[in-house]
Amino acid sequence: MHLAVFGGTGHIGRHLLEQALLRGDTLTALTRDPSRLAGHERLRVVAGDVRDPDIVKQVVAGSDAVLSALGQRSWGSTVCTDGMRTILPAMDAHGVRRLVAVSGYGVADSRHRNLYVALARVAIRSLMRDKEGMEELIRASDTAWTIARPAILTGGERTGHYRTGTDLHLTVRSTISYADVADFMLAQLASDAFVCRAVAITS
Repeated sequence: MHLAVFGGTGHIGRHLLEQALLRGDTLTALTRDPSRLAGHERLRVVAGDVRDPDIVKQVVAGSDAVLSALGQRSWGSTVCTDGMRTILPAMDAHGVRRLVAVSGYGVADSRHRNLYVALARVAIRSLMRDKEGMEELIRASDTAWTIARPAILTGGERTGHYRTGTDLHLTVRSTISYADVADFMLAQLASDAFVCRAVAITS
C-alpha cells in the first residue's frame, strides 16, 4: 500500500514508519525537520507544516490510506485539530477514504466517570481538548475512519497481543506500548471491523 503518515517523528509515528516499511508499504511522511527521519528507498519525506493545505495535499496525493499519529509538543497546541482541518480536505480532493488516527481515552463518548479519565483530564487537559476537536472533525467527515484510543503509553516491544473494544473501560493500570498501537493502526488497513468506530486499546 501507499500510505500518507502524519506525526511520523513521534513515539507512535516512528513505529508506524518502521512497521509499515517492514510490511513492504510505500510511505510519504510529513515533518518539519526531515533530518529526524532515516532515509529509505520506500519512504518519501516532505518538509513542511501540517497546517499548510498545499503541503498536506502533496503528502496525501496517490495514497491508499492516511495514518495520523499527530500529538502535542507544547502545552496549549492545537496541532491535532488544525492538522485534521487540512488532512480531511486533502483526502477528499484526492479521493482517499481510509483514515486511522490516534486520539485519547477519555475523549467524547469514552469520558467515563472513573479515576483514569479524571486524572487524564487534569494531567493532559490541553491534549484532551485538542483530541476532542480532532475527533469532531473526523466524525463529521465522509471518510472511512477508525480512531484509536490507547491506554497509558509505554515503551516496549511490539507484542501483537492487546485488547480492543468500543466499550472497553480502561483503568489507571491499563497500559499499551507505542509499538502495539502502531501494530493496531496498520492492522485496520486490512479490516472493516472498526470502520467509523472509536476503539479503546490496552495490553
